[in-house]
Amino acid sequence: MFATAFKTKAESPVIKDESIVQQIPVSDILPCPYQPRKLLNKQALEDLAQNIKENGILQPLTATRTAGGKYQLIAGHRRLLAATKAGLETVPVIVMDKTPEEVAVLAVIENLQREDLNFFEQAAAIQSLMVNLSLTQSEVGQKLSLSQPAVANKLKLLQFSKAQQMKILAFNLTERHARAIARLPGELQDKATDHIIKHNLNVSATDRYVNSLLAPSKKAKRVTVINIKDIRIFTNTITKAVKLMQSAGVGARMSQQEDDNYITYQITVPKARKQ
Repeated sequence: MFATAFKTKAESPVIKDESIVQQIPVSDILPCPYQPRKLLNKQALEDLAQNIKENGILQPLTATRTAGGKYQLIAGHRRLLAATKAGLETVPVIVMDKTPEEVAVLAVIENLQREDLNFFEQAAAIQSLMVNLSLTQSEVGQKLSLSQPAVANKLKLLQFSKAQQMKILAFNLTERHARAIARLPGELQDKATDHIIKHNLNVSATDRYVNSLLAPSKKAKRVTVINIKDIRIFTNTITKAVKLMQSAGVGARMSQQEDDNYITYQITVPKARKQ
């Protein structure tokens, strides 16, 4: 049905029925300001452009009419770029009557549902929606059918620098890998990422590794080693202790026996002090 509609340029200036497709000039379509996609595979874009040349656009773009007579793109960023590369002057568009807020929400939802949008771009899209519409995590979660904790977990991914994001994506680490690494303080994140990549850790192994880095290190008990070469230091200490008790009025007595191997001390201390 769509293939036939694409070949006929619609003449109706305003169409409220969202099931009808119009052919809109490419020059009249403004890019979506809420487009979260930052990385575009050039080869994939070229392939899509070639496919469009041969088969046309099989899935219409969606847009809303602006006050200036132009069209604000909602979904179809890559298709629009590929169509331009393919030399198309018009593209099939479903024109939707939407408010700017609705456009923002629909654009993010459409992108979140695409498999080729990486999780960092998804997080950036959610953050952009929160900033542009002044929404809390709970509010944006309601609009996107996500729980508040799920939104919070997504946003934590934005703490990574662009270089760290590129490394995580380049080595095909998953969102769960990234969320585990994000639990670490900044100074440990690069070390952990390199270790996970080097040892090809799965998510479970990554969680265990991160937990080991977060666990407080057990301080080894300090063992004091006393190196006494002259035994007389100990015997003098015993003698001084007995004399101290005697000077304090305690009738302590000490006797000493000595043979070739041992010195034996016998100390007698009364339970009551001398009156």
